Amino acid sequence: MFRRNTILLGSAAVLIAIQMMAIAAQQSVKPGNPATDWPMFSHDLAGTRFSPLKQINANNVGKLKLAWSMPYRADRSSAAAGGLGGLTEATPIVVNGLMYLPAETRVLALDAATGKEIWKFEVPSSPGNALSRRGVTYWPGEPNIPARIFVTAGRRLIALNATTGESAQGFGNNGEVDMVVPYNSPPTIFKNLLFVGANVGEQPATGPPGNTRAYDARTGAKIWEFHSVPQPGEVGNDTWPADGWKDRTGVNNWGFYMTVDTERSLLYTVFGSPASDYYGFDRKGNDLFGNSVVALDANSGKLKWYFQTVHHDLWDMDLPPAPILMDITVKGKKIPALIQTGKLGLIFILNRVTGEPIFGVEERPVAQSDVPGEFTSATQPFPL
Repeated sequence: MFRRNTILLGSAAVLIAIQMMAIAAQQSVKPGNPATDWPMFSHDLAGTRFSPLKQINANNVGKLKLAWSMPYRADRSSAAAGGLGGLTEATPIVVNGLMYLPAETRVLALDAATGKEIWKFEVPSSPGNALSRRGVTYWPGEPNIPARIFVTAGRRLIALNATTGESAQGFGNNGEVDMVVPYNSPPTIFKNLLFVGANVGEQPATGPPGNTRAYDARTGAKIWEFHSVPQPGEVGNDTWPADGWKDRTGVNNWGFYMTVDTERSLLYTVFGSPASDYYGFDRKGNDLFGNSVVALDANSGKLKWYFQTVHHDLWDMDLPPAPILMDITVKGKKIPALIQTGKLGLIFILNRVTGEPIFGVEERPVAQSDVPGEFTSATQPFPL
C-alpha cells in the first residue's frame, strides 16, 4: 500500500565501505561477481544483507573518512534548512565498479571509487508516474543483449543500457512497458524474470488489484500474474464473503523487495492488509492472501504454499519486509528456513519449502471489536 516515509536528505555522503549485519544464509556471492559488488537491494536473492568483505572491522571503523559526496538534487550542492525531503530512499547498487541509483528525477551511474558521473538518464515525470526513489535493478544481460538497469516510475517499467544509460532497445516500447497498476520499488530479478508488486490505495475498499506480476527482462512481455485476492475456484476464495473479493484493492506487495530460493525456483512475496484498512464489515472472513507470506513457482506464478500472520486485519499490521532465507539446524537436522517479520514485531520461522512453522505457532484467543457491524477473528497466530 502507499507509504509516505521519506528520507530528508538533500545531499548524501556515500561511504564506499558499508558495515552490514552478517547472517549465515543460504546463498553467498555467486561465481563471477566480485566480492566488492552489491548487486541488489539486499545483496542477494536470499535477502541476507551480508557482505563477505573484512577490510573494515571493529578496530578501524572509527577511522573512516569521507571519500566523496554527491548532491541528490541537481540544482543544489547542500541541503536547505530542515532538509529537502523525499529525494531518495535507495540503497545504491554496485556492479563491476559502477554505482547505480535514482536521484530526484534522474537515474545515475557513478564511478564507485571517485563519485564521478558516468551517465545519467532523466525520467520525464507526469502525475502518478514519478521516478521511484527506492532503488534500481541490475540484469547482467545475455550474449546478444547488453546488461540493463531497470527502474519503475508509477505504472512504467523502464529498461536502460547499463553501460550507456540509453533506453534499452527491444524491451517493450522504446525501453518502456506499461504495467497498468503502478509499483514504486525496484523489481526483483531472477534469471530473465522481473517480479513487481503493486502500489494501490488503502481506501476505499474497491480499486485496482494488488497482484504480483512477472515480466521478461529481455522483451518486457508479461509472463504471469498472481491474484492476491483469490477468484472463484482458486485457493483462498472461500475466506471472503460471496462477493467480497470482487474489485477488492489492497492485499499488495508494496515493500522494497522479494526473495527467491534459487535452488528450488521459489519466489516469496508478502502481501499487505485488505482495504479498507481499519474497517472490515464487508469482508467477513480471514481475507487471504492479506497479511500473508506466499511462495510461488517463480517460472509459472503457481501457488506453492502460504502462511497468514494476521487474520482479518483491522489494524494495518501487514508485512513490509521480504523474508530472509537461511538454513538452520534443529536437533541435528538441517532445515531450509524462512524468517518473516512484520509490524506486530513477531518473528515467524517457517520451512521455506512447505510453509510449516519450524518451532510451532499457536492460535490464541484475542479481544473482539465492539464496533457495530464489525467482524473480528476469534484467534490470531503467535509463534512459539
